[in-house]
Amino acid sequence: MTSQQLSASIAAALQAAGGDTVFGVPGGGNNLDLIGAVEAAGMRFVLAHAETPAAIMAGAYADLTGRPTGCLVTRGPGAASAVNGIANALLDRTPVVLITDAVSAEDSPRVAHQRLDQRRLLDPVTAWSATAGTDPEDVARHALRVATASRPGPVHLDFDPSGSSSPVSAIDPDPSATAEQLAAAVALLRGARRPVVALGVGARPHAAEIRRLLSGSSAPVLMTYRAKGLVPASSPSDAGLLTGATTEAPLLEAADLVVLIGVDTTELLPTPWPYGAPVLSIAAWPETSAYLDIDVELVGHVAKILGELSEHWPATDWLADAGNRHRDAELDRLHAAGPEQSATITPQQVVITTRRIAPTGTTATVDAGAHMLPSMCLWSTENLDETLISSGLATMGYAVPAAIGAALARPGRRVVAFTGDGGLGMCLGELETIRRLHLPITVVVFNDSRLSLISVKATPQGNGGERAVAYADTDFATVGEGFGLLGLRASTPAELDSVVRQALLHDGPAIVDARVDPSGYPEILSVVRGRREAGASPSAALTTDGRS
Repeated sequence: MTSQQLSASIAAALQAAGGDTVFGVPGGGNNLDLIGAVEAAGMRFVLAHAETPAAIMAGAYADLTGRPTGCLVTRGPGAASAVNGIANALLDRTPVVLITDAVSAEDSPRVAHQRLDQRRLLDPVTAWSATAGTDPEDVARHALRVATASRPGPVHLDFDPSGSSSPVSAIDPDPSATAEQLAAAVALLRGARRPVVALGVGARPHAAEIRRLLSGSSAPVLMTYRAKGLVPASSPSDAGLLTGATTEAPLLEAADLVVLIGVDTTELLPTPWPYGAPVLSIAAWPETSAYLDIDVELVGHVAKILGELSEHWPATDWLADAGNRHRDAELDRLHAAGPEQSATITPQQVVITTRRIAPTGTTATVDAGAHMLPSMCLWSTENLDETLISSGLATMGYAVPAAIGAALARPGRRVVAFTGDGGLGMCLGELETIRRLHLPITVVVFNDSRLSLISVKATPQGNGGERAVAYADTDFATVGEGFGLLGLRASTPAELDSVVRQALLHDGPAIVDARVDPSGYPEILSVVRGRREAGASPSAALTTDGRS
């Protein structure tokens, strides 16, 4: 089989599965044949600067469109560089199809240069890793089925026109909840008066059904980072975030039933689950972690299960706006964290100012780091597609490439990339990609010249001191201008308001270099993740009868 024929087969399979875009960094030869086949099929190729950002772009695009999305890289260093972005797709459950050039089976006996066992390299971070060679149709179709299964995830195809395609095995049928399990779930629901609902990544495809189910209930609803927006901030049920940390503790301690819908424990901090209420889990795939004890687990088609349980949904003792009361109390604590009066910019001010000025429907992509905590709490959303974050892997260098994927998935919509100076340094070249594609992206840099979250976590002894966490000062506004973006800088709250407004009104990409004061991060971390005060319980204030 020729490289052109194999390329055409892979492109056809991707297109037949709904794919329309491939991101990547080519290395010549077979890579270019595949790009040609993609474009000949009417799909789009997007050139990135590095392989990990390309894979993150693909994951964000797949996240927002629901379509399997290709990522093309060269052999050797290209495959190795893609690992972080593909691992992110694995833990965030997104259908990315990674296609790597390879030293062919024909050439392998004489070629050692750039020869890696790429399938073995990528097998731990993909749902399936295989060779696409002679007779590629079955292996390509199978890869797409695996990528878009009930638990979506990345797959890998090694491109080898001279090699044999990997054998294809049957895919196990999706599980289905039994009548006995449904009856046990109904019993839990009927006995509950203070249920708390928690939504996770597996709930994303079922937003409409979940909103219908919960519209008549006063049960507070918590959402993981990946589920943020499933219930709009304007809903009285929105109780804020579920992270496995402190903010949700008062509600979960007061609950007499916790209903998890699509929650995957890869989304939560690995702290012990301390709550005594029984747990009902409804999900498309089983939970394999010992993180928490699930009393009843219903695995199957989530929307179908919710439909079967809808008539048994409990009346509650919660006040109608119990969710909002809890969320707003936690937000008040976050607002107050840090210096009371300051001429410098706090991290909270960056998010609040941007949220106030940004158009309705703006999507925020959020990098890992200390700034992530106020960003996720304070960026209010009405819909699911208004926030993207690396949750399971929590990789730095996510926000900027994810913003590119988001802007292409939602043409014309404004995107804000919240990133730290450390995260931006990992993907700086993608500023050129933003400019080249003329995307409506505003990059907002929380610039304090340090790895702030690591600095907060450091112990007094044996931590390397400033050498371990501090960078030299960088003028990101000037750097952005060098890449062709509108570069703006702010050192005071008044300047921040002015430059954010300029950036968001600008017809094109912009970068805001916000010189933030990191001194409030320890208190922010304490509010969001630390232990709350003993005895603080919301149950009396949030239920109709005052029971605790």
